[in-house]
Amino acid sequence: MVEIPTTIKNRELVERRRRQIILAGIKLFASHGFHKTTLKDLAEEAGLSYGNIYDYVGSKEDIFFLIHDLLAGSAMEILNRSIEDIQDPVEKLRRMIHSEFNLMDQWADALLLIYQESHILKGTFLKKLLEKERAHLEMFEIVLNECIARGQMPLCNLRLASNLIKSMIDAWTIKRWDLRGHSTRLEAEHSIMDIISHGLLAPVKGVPASGPDTGSLMGKTALMVNAGTLLGQAVCSDLTARGARVIAQVNRHDDLLQSSIGMQTGAVCEPVLVVDETDRLTTKRIGRIENEFGPVDIYLHDLGVGTTDMPDGPVRKEAADAFENNLRLAQDLAAGFKHRMGERGMGRIVYIAPWAWDNYTDPVRFEVVKAGAVALTRSLSRQLAAASVNVNCIVPGYIRGVRPLKIEKVLGRKLLEEIPSGRLGEISDVLETVLFAIRDGSKYLTGQVFHVTGGQ
Repeated sequence: MVEIPTTIKNRELVERRRRQIILAGIKLFASHGFHKTTLKDLAEEAGLSYGNIYDYVGSKEDIFFLIHDLLAGSAMEILNRSIEDIQDPVEKLRRMIHSEFNLMDQWADALLLIYQESHILKGTFLKKLLEKERAHLEMFEIVLNECIARGQMPLCNLRLASNLIKSMIDAWTIKRWDLRGHSTRLEAEHSIMDIISHGLLAPVKGVPASGPDTGSLMGKTALMVNAGTLLGQAVCSDLTARGARVIAQVNRHDDLLQSSIGMQTGAVCEPVLVVDETDRLTTKRIGRIENEFGPVDIYLHDLGVGTTDMPDGPVRKEAADAFENNLRLAQDLAAGFKHRMGERGMGRIVYIAPWAWDNYTDPVRFEVVKAGAVALTRSLSRQLAAASVNVNCIVPGYIRGVRPLKIEKVLGRKLLEEIPSGRLGEISDVLETVLFAIRDGSKYLTGQVFHVTGGQ
């Protein structure tokens, strides 16, 4: 193992200070470049004196190696943990890919830095870097070999296959300049597994290859209320892609769903009908919609205001009104859906509470509406349980956009210290929870509140 010299005997102190230096290095190398960043800059960013930094590292090259060493160690630990007690090698592969994406979420800037500046390391440092990367790839080769042994994939060049898979995963960070805004993380994960499982070409001419969930909601009608938020847009797109007929109601007359649904969510599918605020959504209006499109099988309601920018002053009246209108509309529609779905003896209702960013727009009403969403869920679920209508609630935490939100840029780094998982959530984290709540397999699940908050 390569040892970076230190004059400090206290090993715990060395580890703590070096982590400060590593985080400073990632930030400054990524923003200013390796060569333009000085040790004085790094000491200041790490909260150390210029003279003190030499107690822990001797050069910028030392810091660069420590960054890679940290990432390599984290990657191996995460991969090993992800496949503990898993027997099926295909499931191991899926979990390893998912874990790699988690790692990239946490250390995206550092990973990009390693790829861009790996030529900096020479001699023993470079040799160790390459050895760690080889050990990383060997983990994939072992699992691929298990797939071959079980007859789940044909014989192949394991070293080539592992490198190709790793390259596809790393593209999420390396090619983020091109992918962000045009794909979600969840889509990227599924696409990689789909390419591994089925290839890119359809088995029958004119018939596209499909993943396990494509068309899973075929024939069902979903109503998404307050669909102009980023979460609302994403839910509309995801349900449409899975075969559902989606009716979207927007609270703002902004053509979000008709013209720019993909800008922040990576969405590509449009609903069959958009109802804006000029056509007030009432129980009668829903009746007319059902006459045209069939009974609403899934009713989803985002009660948030979808804050994406950092508020620059006191609570604005339009934000306060939006919170109150969302809760009032949810209460009004609850009675109608209680009657309609109750009579049919089937249906799914999902309330999405305001996401955590909304707290910075109006803290008091944020808490009131969040509590209201939970209360509606608890009350309605008890009343409709006997009719096989499931009512559940999702409470989203700090969720990042496909492209960084303005509020995320201001508060994101500070918030990471408060979130036990150490990362912001993904829109796909909320989408997966929505799908879990509305699938037929969740028929015994009702009255539940899912906190998609990373443990916060």
